[in-house]
Amino acid sequence: MGGVTLERELNVAKRLLLRSQAASELPDIIAHADLHHQWSEIRTTIDEEMRDEKSGPLNTEILEYPKGAIDVRPLSRFSVRDHLVYDALVYRLATAIDANLLSSVYSYRWNSKTGQLGFPVTSWLRMRTHAIRLLTGDISLRFASTDVSSFYEHIDIATLIDDLYAVSPDVWTLRRLCKFLESFQDINHAWGLPQGSDASGILANLYLAPIDEYLKKSGLKFVRYSDDVMIFHSEWNTLRDALAGINRILRSRRLSVSGSKTRIWEPQEARDFLDDSYKAALAYSIDIAAPGSKDQLRVYFKKVIARNPVDMRDLKFALNRFRQMRDDYAVPWCLENLRYVANLAREIFNYFESLYGWSHRIAKSLCKFMEMHESRSYPYLEQRILRYFIKAGIHDKMMLELAWVILQDRNRVKFPREFAARYIGNHARLPESQLLLHRFEEEPDSAMRRALLVALYDANYCSPRLLRRVQSAFPDLRWICGYLLDSPQLPLTGKAVSWL
Repeated sequence: MGGVTLERELNVAKRLLLRSQAASELPDIIAHADLHHQWSEIRTTIDEEMRDEKSGPLNTEILEYPKGAIDVRPLSRFSVRDHLVYDALVYRLATAIDANLLSSVYSYRWNSKTGQLGFPVTSWLRMRTHAIRLLTGDISLRFASTDVSSFYEHIDIATLIDDLYAVSPDVWTLRRLCKFLESFQDINHAWGLPQGSDASGILANLYLAPIDEYLKKSGLKFVRYSDDVMIFHSEWNTLRDALAGINRILRSRRLSVSGSKTRIWEPQEARDFLDDSYKAALAYSIDIAAPGSKDQLRVYFKKVIARNPVDMRDLKFALNRFRQMRDDYAVPWCLENLRYVANLAREIFNYFESLYGWSHRIAKSLCKFMEMHESRSYPYLEQRILRYFIKAGIHDKMMLELAWVILQDRNRVKFPREFAARYIGNHARLPESQLLLHRFEEEPDSAMRRALLVALYDANYCSPRLLRRVQSAFPDLRWICGYLLDSPQLPLTGKAVSWL
């Protein structure tokens, strides 16, 4: 087994990690450009550590990511090294896992030929299209819908490990992956599978495979996306019995169904619920710039925000179409309701970025939000606001002061502090650059030191001498130092230093 290497899977993990940055809930401050820059050396180092069974995780944050105005889910933020290790180990088993899944499962499907996962949005739409086809093909069909309460958190790792050993004879990989998952639970205030990585979705599919098999053997048509299950039959009692059977299987796997999301839909309401024909027609009208499509979208948006609660899928659809049309109609509502739809921060700020003429008016409102200091309760919004200011190149004195407050508060989570450092670096005067260096020298956390180095580079206060000294003193920063020594143009700003 000494000749086993993880190089191929690490290549796949790196490629998918970089691809995911545009849609990431927690984008990296430089989109992991340093990873791409020195990949051969990084891959070799990780591969050697894996042969020595140093699988980790070495450094993990558990973050409360918003699901709505109030509820949250625990998001795992690994170091880039741990993220690559976890993904690569799972991808090594992905083909064997996928071979045990039925075609009715649409989430996190692995294509062994291309070494890729299906895009989530495309997979979700394919599942809904299949469901609609079933309902329109037989108008007597009802459907039952259910999902699992806090699914990822309550997956029993010991049971999952038994499943994995039954799926693959690859003991080399299984031993390392099991060690990773067990360590993840032992050293964090977390349990179950790490959330935030597509690799967990692959493992979660395997964990629910008994549900798929039960439904298949019961002769029922169904579709599943992760823990979201839809079952089709004309008889109400048959669907009820199926839900009861699912619940028994879930209990045996330490899971339970979500009562609030479990119901049986009558034929007509089932078709109405799944019918996206209006949205599809509206999207097509927008795509071809049909007369009146802008007004139609505005009317649709007013209907969406008038509902209580707001349907997040419909709101996301509207925001993405406003972005496509570069229509500022929804900007005031978004600015007023940021805190209530923080889970859509990615879509909202992508929308803002498309409206070049609105940047200073948007920036003024965002500054007011940050000044109220309620922003501290919404670190994901703080991160997105700072990123927006960096990307738009907006120099605002108040935002600069607020960025210093965020950076110097070590009781805050790291990811907004990292973007605060970058914002300061982009607009720092010489004394502020000198203070950034002081912050770097007294910063104990590796991720923050990396962010501060990038900020010093942004500020043109990061000489080759300093980088080589840091590279020698901090082995965990050698990759970012090697990247910055090549005087790159950094993602977000395209800035390059002037001393080379």
